[in-house]
Amino acid sequence: MMAENDLESKFRTGLFIIAMILTLIATLHFYFSAQDAIHTWFEWQYAPIFSAVFSFAVIVACIGLTWFYIISRR
Repeated sequence: MMAENDLESKFRTGLFIIAMILTLIATLHFYFSAQDAIHTWFEWQYAPIFSAVFSFAVIVACIGLTWFYIISRR
């Protein structure tokens, strides 16, 4: 029989995994929606520039979050 604490730990881990999957889906949806908005709001000549700046900002944010949450907690 499982200990009460072990069951609670597995439940919290499962909730965390589900939340991360939903966050990933929402992030991808936001990213592609932002790309569509860039192509709608800006002239076609400038859309690739703003798209590249947005993509670069997403990359920097992901690297920063990875560094902060994973590497700095070792």
